[in-house]
This record gives sequence, C-alpha cells and structure tokens, in this order.
Amino acid sequence: MESGGRRWMAVLLVVLGELSLSSSYLNPRLLHAGKNYLTTQEHWFNQTLDHFSPYDHREFEQRYFEFLDYFRAPDGPIFLKICGESSCNGIANDYLSVLAKKFGAAIVSPEHRYYGKSSPFKLHTTQNLKFLSSKQALFDLAAFRQFYQESLNQKFNRSNVENPWFVFGISYSGALSAWFRLKFPHLTCGSLASSGVVLAVYNFTEFDQQIGASAGPECKSALQQVTQLVEEGLTSYPKALKSAFGASELTIDGDFLYFLADAAVTAFQYGNPDKLCSPLVEAKKAGQDLVGAYASYVKDNFGFSVAPANDSIRSSKVDTRYHLDLCKNVFGDGVYPEVDETNLYYGGTKIAGTKIVFTNGSQDPWRHASKQISSPDMPSYVVTCHNCGHGTDLRAALNHH
Repeated sequence: MESGGRRWMAVLLVVLGELSLSSSYLNPRLLHAGKNYLTTQEHWFNQTLDHFSPYDHREFEQRYFEFLDYFRAPDGPIFLKICGESSCNGIANDYLSVLAKKFGAAIVSPEHRYYGKSSPFKLHTTQNLKFLSSKQALFDLAAFRQFYQESLNQKFNRSNVENPWFVFGISYSGALSAWFRLKFPHLTCGSLASSGVVLAVYNFTEFDQQIGASAGPECKSALQQVTQLVEEGLTSYPKALKSAFGASELTIDGDFLYFLADAAVTAFQYGNPDKLCSPLVEAKKAGQDLVGAYASYVKDNFGFSVAPANDSIRSSKVDTRYHLDLCKNVFGDGVYPEVDETNLYYGGTKIAGTKIVFTNGSQDPWRHASKQISSPDMPSYVVTCHNCGHGTDLRAALNHH
C-alpha cells in the first residue's frame, strides 16, 4: 500500500493545500453542514470491548455510515472519516465529499465508542468508562478498517486486495487521524489532521491568549469588562443575573462562568468573531448595558478544559483547580490527567508519523495544541488557513451535486 499511496498522497496535498491557504475559498455561512448529510443510513459492526485483554472477549455494536455514490469500484480509495467525541448521525456534505467525488472515493465513518448509539453500556459508571480511551479508539478504527476491507473483497469476489485508505479527522478526531497513521502505518496511505490536538497540555493558558489576540483590543476590553461585571453581579444579585442569561438552573457559580466564557470562545474558535464583537463594541461605545448585550448574544446563539491566562477574558475562577474538582466530583479520587504519559506515548508535536497533513486555522485557539512547524528530523506537511477557525478546511459544506 505504501508505494501505491504515494501518488494519491501527492494529489491530495495539492487539493488540500489550495483550499487551506486562504479562507477566501470558504463561505462562512456554510461552515457547519448541520442536517445536510450525504447519508444517514445506519450500519452496524461487532466491535471488541477491550483490545488489550486476552481474557475479555466481550463485544458491542458500533454504528457506522458509508457513502458509495462516488466510489470508483472496485479499486478506488477509501476515505475513513473519524467521528469524534459526539453522536455521529451520518456523513455530512462537507469538503471531504468534494474530495471523494474528485478521486472516486468511498466515505466510511464509524461512531466513536461510548457516543451516540455506540455505547457498550447503558450505565456510564466510572467502572464502565474504563474502556473509553484514545488507545481503545485507535484499535476500534483498525478493527473496523480490516472488517470493511474484507467486506469489500467479498462483495467483489476477490481476496488479499487492499484499497488505498486515507484517514480524516477534526480536533480530537484529527489527533486520532494522526495517531492512527503513527500506530498503524500499514493500514493507511496517509492522514489529514485538521486542527488535530496532538499535544496534551495540563495548564492550557495559550488557549485564552489566542482568544484575546483574535478578539483585538476593543472587543477584548469589552469582554473583560463583561467578565468583571458578571463576577460583581454574582455577589450582588446572582439569581437575577443568571435569569438574564436563561441559566437559572446553574446553581454553581463556576459552572455559570465556564458557560459564559465558552459562549464567547465559540465565536472565535469557529471563525465568527463579528457576531460577538460588533454588538459588544457598539454597546460599550454608546455607554449601554454590556451585560445585557452579552446576555442577548448568549441566548440568541446558545440557549444555555482550558485555564485562564493573565489578562484573559475568562473569569479567574474558572482555573485548573475548577477542572480538577469537576473531575473529582464526577469520577471520584484518583483520576488525574496523565499529560506526560500521553505525550510520551504519541510524541506530542514531535509525532514521528509520516505522510500526515496538519492543517490549522490562524484564529483557532486549539492550534497551540497541534503541530504547526515541520522539522528536518520529524518532517510533516503543515498548512495554515489564514483568518480561519477550528477545522475550517473540512467543515465547509458546498453545493457540488
């Protein structure tokens, strides 16, 4: 597969490079495919629960989707689109479908274990959650890849034939995409890690620093003033304040402040800063109610583990201790983020995998946990999309039918 995949990898690099060099290729209104799916037809695969135990032979049903309309049977490439940490309800009509049509590829997409309809257990107790890990997820992908290749071979009445496989993912699934190529290079010709967070970070202050830089001085100042006013309001009139945001049910102040911070972060992370900054800056210049303006933004757009840096827009109460206490409340004592162990196992930004394309948006705060620089000893294909947010290169949905 390695020699046959070089030509495919070169062509994909050209197409992805053209898309990722500039956000002018993308219509911001189309960055989220939403309900625009290529297919929502469910298929099922019996997945191993514990890939690392020689004694535990339990299995669970893993949901997956396939789209074959563009597939140049029987020898076309297979695009393995990794679903991440959420329910996977189909294959979206995004830029990957453009690539599939161009190269005559099939798209297959397995749902991540424990999400959507692919949970091994009905009850998510701490004991049951011990099988939820990136290592187990990578072996899920390997097992699924082998199953699907064998299914294709049976369908076309052949044996020992390998189609060219390419792996795609965004954010956490982008990291899985890179790690899959690292750990199973014989099962794929290449990988695209869009905003792939391959570096585990314990105290991720760079996240909020990027938000401040992306916001610009005026918007950043307005957001910091909102944070100050909200913190004062939580002391003076907490019930009325939370009610204004439609968040009366959030009794823990830290949870409320976390929600407000993430509502702001989303605007920058996904490339829509004007939706947040324009009304806030205008309200501040006009001497209007900043908290009210922000509450309107939150309610209109949201309904209802990062750490704040100095000079952050985030409340200082939403810090590392807040997240550690949250983990303790949910999982009990003894659960601690093994950041160094994760980076030792996968390599962090020194990942030693070959034929991996790392794409990042210049405005994306998560890019600081991705690989942004190639080096002679650890070469990678690194592409930056200017003025783009999180996973912009693959999230674009286009009318190409």
